[in-house]
Amino acid sequence: MRNRILAPTVCCLCAVGSSILSRAQPAPVIVAIRNARIMTVSGPDIASGTVLIVDGKIKAVGAEVTIPRAATVIDATGKVVMPGLVDANARFGLRATANEQSSEVTPQMRVLQQVNPRSPEIRRALQSGVTSACITPGSENVVGGLCGVIKTSGETLKQMLLRNDVAELAALGEDTFNGNGAFLRAGGAGLDSIYLRRPNSRMGAVFELRRALDQPEKYPMMARVRAGTLTLRVNARVANDIRAAVTIADEFKVPHLIIDDCIEGYRDIDVLAGRHIPVVLGPFSDPQSFAPERSAALLNCAGLLSAAGVPVAFGTNGGDETQLRMFAILAVRGGMSADLALKAITQTAADISGVGDHVGSLQIGKDADILILDGDPLEITSNIEKVLINGQVVYRAD
Repeated sequence: MRNRILAPTVCCLCAVGSSILSRAQPAPVIVAIRNARIMTVSGPDIASGTVLIVDGKIKAVGAEVTIPRAATVIDATGKVVMPGLVDANARFGLRATANEQSSEVTPQMRVLQQVNPRSPEIRRALQSGVTSACITPGSENVVGGLCGVIKTSGETLKQMLLRNDVAELAALGEDTFNGNGAFLRAGGAGLDSIYLRRPNSRMGAVFELRRALDQPEKYPMMARVRAGTLTLRVNARVANDIRAAVTIADEFKVPHLIIDDCIEGYRDIDVLAGRHIPVVLGPFSDPQSFAPERSAALLNCAGLLSAAGVPVAFGTNGGDETQLRMFAILAVRGGMSADLALKAITQTAADISGVGDHVGSLQIGKDADILILDGDPLEITSNIEKVLINGQVVYRAD
């Protein structure tokens, strides 16, 4: 009797074990892009080479790469292959306002909670080559909240999420006080009126940021900023605000600082370069027409900063989500080197956004976020033919 019971039990266990083993070891998904001019960004270009992708990660890059028989092959003869673009300061895909304006200091807010994965803006960004984007709060709050990085393909935010809480965004300048009402300007409204809101001046914005950093027990995210486990990004356009941001960071010994927008950064090259403070430049085309806060925009700001050793990236910053590559093209025409301009929308942008270990260059082990173009990416006439994210083709121009 004992043997009769044991025999089928053993067979059953063997069958279950075999089933579990087969599910645990599925065949790898292999893709090879061959015969392409490869712009790795992290190293020299490869005139004619192959990118081998296994399970969404880059397995090999080079001129002599063996392609397994099981691979799906994409013939890119005559094409250019490069990393997907990284928007270092994006606000596309949000369901509503980019700020919670019930208070001027809201460091605990996560802007990614506003992202609509099905937004047509995200789809347009993808079609223009943007595969990753650092989504930032707006610049209307002195402390606006937490930034996060998403990929531009996925049905849900969970599928799109690359990294959460990469930085805390603060702001100085007119955006923080435009439209705010002091007691006298509010028409004598009561002190509980919704029309009363600080700050009401640049001095007030500086005061609010200093006060937030000075109360780590009240604002745990600001405690992380001071401890260096969370980067502080400050939106500052004009030279006064840029210097104020650096001064505040020095005062509170903030280890990691990034300046966003930084239109007049060329006026503070020594300060930024001396401290090796990264900057993310916003949208620009004609310096005469793009001058918020009466700033003195300069088309070669990116070139001057990068030449001095300042890490420079570009971000659409609430503007047209399809224009990121154009910013790099314009920067080259303004005097920035082609190599640094390309990095400003790939590797440098990824590093500044806190995801340089995952995306930004074609290196072994990184995510296979890849563009296939019919020409040089810094030529305005070149078109994007395919976009891959995690090794899967998510957009075809045809």
